[in-house]
Amino acid sequence: MKDKIYNFAKENYIQVLFIFLLLIGIGVRIWNFPEGIPEINIDEIMTAVNAKSFAETGKDILGISFPVYLQGWGGQSVILVYIMTVFIKIFGYTLFAVRIPILIISVISLVVFYDFIKKITKNKNIALIGLGLLVISPWHIMQSIWSLDCNMFPHFLLFAMDIFYTGIQKNKKWIIYVSMFFFALTLYCYGIAIYFIPFFLLIIAIYLLKKKKITFVDLIICISIFMIFALPIIITFFLNGFGINKTITIFNITIPYYENLNRTTDMLLFSENKLNQLINNIIETFRVIILQDDKILWNTTALFGTTYQISLIFVVIGIIDIVKKIKQKKEEDNISSVMLITWLILSILTGFLINQTNVNRLNSIWYVLIALATLGIYATYKKVKNKKVFKYDVIIVYTILFILFSVYFYKYHVPKINLSFCFSNGFYQSLSYIKDIDKKEVYFDDTDPRGRLTYYLTLNIDETKEYMRLVTTEEVQNKINNLQDNEIIIANEKYTNYESEYKKEKIGYFVIIYK
Repeated sequence: MKDKIYNFAKENYIQVLFIFLLLIGIGVRIWNFPEGIPEINIDEIMTAVNAKSFAETGKDILGISFPVYLQGWGGQSVILVYIMTVFIKIFGYTLFAVRIPILIISVISLVVFYDFIKKITKNKNIALIGLGLLVISPWHIMQSIWSLDCNMFPHFLLFAMDIFYTGIQKNKKWIIYVSMFFFALTLYCYGIAIYFIPFFLLIIAIYLLKKKKITFVDLIICISIFMIFALPIIITFFLNGFGINKTITIFNITIPYYENLNRTTDMLLFSENKLNQLINNIIETFRVIILQDDKILWNTTALFGTTYQISLIFVVIGIIDIVKKIKQKKEEDNISSVMLITWLILSILTGFLINQTNVNRLNSIWYVLIALATLGIYATYKKVKNKKVFKYDVIIVYTILFILFSVYFYKYHVPKINLSFCFSNGFYQSLSYIKDIDKKEVYFDDTDPRGRLTYYLTLNIDETKEYMRLVTTEEVQNKINNLQDNEIIIANEKYTNYESEYKKEKIGYFVIIYK
């Protein structure tokens, strides 16, 4: 009877702690949502205008019917845009609809990560450690509050891994077959997945065949399912990578060729000096992993990194621990260990193949690093003498880091992101500001050669106003000199000190001028 009561209490404790951690994770991610970052990223708005076009016409902004890859600003993956299309259909063309897909997927990933760790360790307490680390991860928090197409890749990779291991663990082949669909989907999340997924599946397939966990027939079925769903995007990469000017249409689905696709320049295989580039890529990959900072404001904060730099100590311990287990444990435990090591090694090798490696381009690695840190914390806990002191020390240190990060990020770092190169620098908030000003004609300074302001305009348009684009400095100056009573202009900040009796409001790098 006492054992039953103890077990019941313990089980409830785990459930309560799981819910508590999950609520913290959701809370920090929905803080001031969808304007946790008030301005909009240039890639984010390109995804948004394409999703709007799909919602209205079934085609992208170039008039292409359901392409498996988008041209964007030089290449963009499609999973995010199609999910976003559904939310635009439901909620309209709003910032909420644009950012809710990645938030929902990120919250789901918290649960899936817990499930994955629970299955590979058969220990809910270890899974809670993993969930806790993911909940407070700066990388996971930052990527979950705005929409970048490539950030779908690590989540769908995690989903595929969890489903795949579930099939192996339960010896249910149909679950393994389902995982092949999710592995195929990752190729539509980020082009770089083409370097990771096939090699991961090949290595794991060889291992499972050797251990007689799957049959040759199972392998053929898995390959068939994967290729059925992955073939369109593989053909797309082939056509564009090798400059084969041919677009293929199957029903309403388009396998496109783009003349101005520049993503191949990001790959080592298409670089001119491959040896020098490889050396640079290796250095950058390890720099990003070790320092956990790529100097890109919307990816990381130098102070806290992606998973907090202290976690790397536990990552190393976790790697050592699972390498030992490969030699000591039974078959099922070996499978999870081989999966994690393969996941880690291929993520690093993928970094070697990507030019200008950064946190986004290396995004396949962060989940596995958090998983390894989880195992490292537990392995350390088992070895230390004073387990209670170690446990509370770890909780206290990570809690302090999390609180410091949350305050720093939302109070000090977000303003820097708003004014960074790839965000709208105050223009989006300027559009929001003028909605309450009774001026019908709005002129906006679009002299920036990147020419992205018209896209931001589509997301925050006020139908009671007319919007006119000014594309030269002379046009901007002339308009300010001849501004009428019913007109308002959003100009570059250099006009802040413009001598006039007009009203002025500076927001970011823009100044709003009107009578």
